[in-house]
Amino acid sequence: MKKLHLFPFGIVLLALVFLIQGCAKDDTGDPSIPGSDRDKYVGNWLCKETYSGSTPNTFTINIQKHGDLDTLYVYNFNNLGSQYYTIWLISGNSVTIPNQDVSPTQVTISGSGFYNSSKINLTYTSDGDNVNAECTRP
Repeated sequence: MKKLHLFPFGIVLLALVFLIQGCAKDDTGDPSIPGSDRDKYVGNWLCKETYSGSTPNTFTINIQKHGDLDTLYVYNFNNLGSQYYTIWLISGNSVTIPNQDVSPTQVTISGSGFYNSSKINLTYTSDGDNVNAECTRP
């Protein structure tokens, strides 16, 4: 009678388990918020926007997921109206606002920012004017 050799099969099985475990996705988003990097941005935010040398202006923006895993539509950004949106691209806690013209008057917007401790801090230009904004949950 032949003796069955399970030892090599066990090693192969163990190696396969470690290989599968090593392929698990690393989560670089906020550990307290499940899902993709952009999930923490979705919803309503109260933005305090300051143009160089002017009094701050406060208004609400609405951020929604759109299309690709890194894309957000931000409605009422720069207080341009709730029916108009600006596109943001997200990578972890970083925000990129690509150069774009936003209706109704084709205001040119571009800039960047970051998410930190439940706030979004932004630096951008609006038709060539420098703007800083801090957005918090209402």
